[in-house]
Amino acid sequence: MRKPFSVICAMAVCAVLGLHTGSGSAAAAVGGEPSAAVGQAELPVVAGAASGGTGEEGGTEARTATAAAQADTAVAGSAPRHDHNGDGRSDMAAWYDYGDGHDALRTFVSKADGGFSAPLVGWESGVGDFRAEDMKRVTGDFDGDGTGDVAAFQGYDDGRVTLFTWLGKGDGTFAAPFSSWTAAPGNWTFANMTAHAGDFNGDGRDDVAVWYAYGNGDDKLFTLLAGAGGRFGGHFSSFERVEADGWDIKRMRFATGDFDGDGRDDLGALYGYASGTVKLMSFLAKADGGFAEPVRGWESTGWTFTQASMHAGDFDGDGRDELAAWYDYGDGHDAVISFGLGADGAFGDRTEILNLAASSGYERNRMKIVTGDYNGDGRDDLATLYGYSDGRVKTITFTAKADGKLNGSLHSWESPAGNWTFSGVHMIERHNSQASLICPKLFGHGGYPTGANAWERDQVRQPNHPRGLAQQKSWGAKGVEADLQLTKDGTKAVMWHNTTTRGLTGTSRAVTEIWWASGADQLKGRTIDRGPYAGETVYTFREWLDSAKAQNMIPLVELKGEAKQSLLNSDPAIREAAWNEVLAPIAERISTQEIMISTNDTTLRPELIERVEAEGLGAALGGHPTWGKELGWEEPPPAASGNYALWQAEWEKRGSTTASARMATTYTKDFASWLNGKCV
Repeated sequence: MRKPFSVICAMAVCAVLGLHTGSGSAAAAVGGEPSAAVGQAELPVVAGAASGGTGEEGGTEARTATAAAQADTAVAGSAPRHDHNGDGRSDMAAWYDYGDGHDALRTFVSKADGGFSAPLVGWESGVGDFRAEDMKRVTGDFDGDGTGDVAAFQGYDDGRVTLFTWLGKGDGTFAAPFSSWTAAPGNWTFANMTAHAGDFNGDGRDDVAVWYAYGNGDDKLFTLLAGAGGRFGGHFSSFERVEADGWDIKRMRFATGDFDGDGRDDLGALYGYASGTVKLMSFLAKADGGFAEPVRGWESTGWTFTQASMHAGDFDGDGRDELAAWYDYGDGHDAVISFGLGADGAFGDRTEILNLAASSGYERNRMKIVTGDYNGDGRDDLATLYGYSDGRVKTITFTAKADGKLNGSLHSWESPAGNWTFSGVHMIERHNSQASLICPKLFGHGGYPTGANAWERDQVRQPNHPRGLAQQKSWGAKGVEADLQLTKDGTKAVMWHNTTTRGLTGTSRAVTEIWWASGADQLKGRTIDRGPYAGETVYTFREWLDSAKAQNMIPLVELKGEAKQSLLNSDPAIREAAWNEVLAPIAERISTQEIMISTNDTTLRPELIERVEAEGLGAALGGHPTWGKELGWEEPPPAASGNYALWQAEWEKRGSTTASARMATTYTKDFASWLNGKCV
């Protein structure tokens, strides 16, 4: 929504309110720090600051005065959000990390059609001044002059957190930053903060709100009201939720906008429950910049939370913002769904305003989306910086129609491959959401002891049968790694780990020396004689693949090296029959079932790859999970706690906010339990 603007707080008014003006060298506010989930009396304080925190603009008294004087501080006129050059159209700002220690604000100035010109350098840091990965950035008009500004929390190694402001000059560039709020070490935890910007008290200046997650189920919103010159006063607790009915911040996606049209920006959120339900909530702003109790609205059991990103804008130009979700259906096509706020304060009125077919070629994880009125027609649009797989970077705009739906894509500025590093670009919006890591797809594997005489301790734990598949699934696995052997002369592909039949009833024989269903020592009918799967039989490759499909488990088959006795046999009849046993079951099922195959045998691997590709089964060679470092398996199993540090290091490398990584483990149950609460 276009917001009222004026140059706010003339000197005389500031004097009446007891507010201060000054240059960037003025003293910063000190922020009380939420070191624990506490009540109002224990709101964050530091030496020299009253309970609740104070700043240049005063504490509670200043908030009251600001709200009372609201009618006098905003005058007629309107401006689009984040208009950095004063031409009446929104622009986009980005924080660019050059990767050499210095950073810059880059401004994408919009054109009359809603496209963008080449980005200009709006401000540039010195080497080591800021760390992009330790910043939480928002855009807003913090001094109320109608020009878009930037604010950012910077977290430091010593535990400090400081709020900096870059005021827009009106030509697309920014003044040097100043700080107006700082939390001392040991109080605010930077990782627990989610920053949002909006005019929460309706005084014509955008404020900053921080959703603070204590980690024990308690959550609070703190509001920092913007004062003269874009400086922020002491924060105050503007909403809280106790552990009994608290939320998990990793399951929330936020956007800010004036959803009820009262001149104050509100907070909207999508919550993804562990049950799979998603629900919209509105936190309407109050006159003092605080927030009312949430109102729950639209919900669905058909959405996947991690496939939705939230945005806000007045797409139909009626003076009220809509909450919008960009939804990636996971099959190549995407849609943008808008929700209006009803008279009851709940989000509803679900409307699809954009639908992109799979043929459009867009991938949501290559988009960095910012809403704004980029063509100056009074309706908000969606724009994105898009990073192509070949290294190109481009701006794309979806302008709004009069009915609030979006036009097709408008391509504008483009950077050739190698000029911009897409991962180094941080587009700046008015809201943030915690980057929730998506839980990995675990592939379970049965452990085999290490050391001498391992077969004596082996408990035959491999999931080479329906029971093993079912147990791995019950532990949280989405797939398994299992073992493929060939009987004598490659006549039958069977699921068995060991070189011999040790672990099975009957006389011990090498698997490659016996027939499947003939001879005195045949393999068929033998059963496991030890361990958790005692009594289970040996299954053929086809039987096992069908069981995996029935249980919705993804099979990864390791072709054991012993199989090369027939697969690389000098007799072509034996060789071709053996390969048919391996490849035919895959070919028969791959159109309806994901199947992967590999081998650790370096002699066999080239032939496997060549054969698989020649049969048109190349998909079976990709998508494999990664194996991270774990404790070696032993019987009895070692304590899983010895893996925690190893899993943490691996998760930091593999965890993703856009896709579910595939990770293989021998400790499926323990790994899944360790991941609980670390991902969604």
